[in-house]
Amino acid sequence: MKFLQSIFLPLFTTILLLTPLTALNAAPQDEKFTINGRPVPKVVAQVNGTELSSDFLEREMVAFKLMSLQQGREIKAESEDKIARKILQGKIEEELIYQKARLASVQVPDNIILKEIKNIEQQFPDPKLFERALAMQHLTRGSLREKIERQLVAEKYLRQVIIPKIKRDQLDPKRHYENNKSSFMKPKMYDVSHIFVRLMDTSSQGKVTDPGAKKKAQRILDGINKEAHDHIVGIEKKLKKGDSFTKLAKEFSEDESTKEKGGNLGVLLPSTTIPAIGAEMTKLAMGETSGILQSSYGYHIIRLNSIVASRLAPYEEVESDILNLLMVRETEKLKEELLVRLKKEADIKIFI
Repeated sequence: MKFLQSIFLPLFTTILLLTPLTALNAAPQDEKFTINGRPVPKVVAQVNGTELSSDFLEREMVAFKLMSLQQGREIKAESEDKIARKILQGKIEEELIYQKARLASVQVPDNIILKEIKNIEQQFPDPKLFERALAMQHLTRGSLREKIERQLVAEKYLRQVIIPKIKRDQLDPKRHYENNKSSFMKPKMYDVSHIFVRLMDTSSQGKVTDPGAKKKAQRILDGINKEAHDHIVGIEKKLKKGDSFTKLAKEFSEDESTKEKGGNLGVLLPSTTIPAIGAEMTKLAMGETSGILQSSYGYHIIRLNSIVASRLAPYEEVESDILNLLMVRETEKLKEELLVRLKKEADIKIFI
């Protein structure tokens, strides 16, 4: 069953994301909870007699708004109804699964729950920031613990009822591969080496307030950066005379991580390296050396060692990835079927 590992990430609402940035930029909301200007009742829904209070909805709305602000999106009042109903629907589904899990006597050990809390807390450089983040999102350690416990119990139940229904031989990963070969094309890649000469960072200039000192510091920086330019020009001249790129990289490159390898950066995609290098590498022929390139770090001269052509990944190379994909799809399908059945059997009342 090794191929089942890693697919059971949370299957419904993920645990509230707590980040230091949220803690620093958010402010507590002490006003009466409203949605689009309308007060929200204390009980927003009932699921088989279990009340869902407005406290959870307020917490989730606060978290959603904070996350949206971090992403540069502001939630307008007229959108709040739709968002709140979607959050409530997710909570109802979570409650239905949790109730079934409890009936099945599913439990999660305390040490697993505490480990999850510790993983979240360790994202914060200071325990006070963690406490503040909880407060900003209307959470306590107790309510966070309950949230995590409920999610893990529901997850464990879903594993127990869904996994046995999924048969590996019915997934047919080979057919998926044959029908979607374009998805398994590996892009063209470039084996590149560089010789690097560092430029001094001038951003600290703004910290110097005395005009005389600032002028003097600028002269020093200009002098150092001129030496860097002269140095890379000198290296370029040696290359044009026929000196070994590898030898010059080992002798003169200031990139300590690559100089002993003759400046080799490895096999790269243009989009995953410094823009100046990424743009230039696609223009070179194999074995060709560039002119002097400048980036925000300094000067570079690059050599294209070889090109790894675009190719179709062999089935054996991607089989496990395809299996995971198909497992996730089948899991979601069976989960949705389960929820449809649970909703039909349940007594659900919604009050917003």
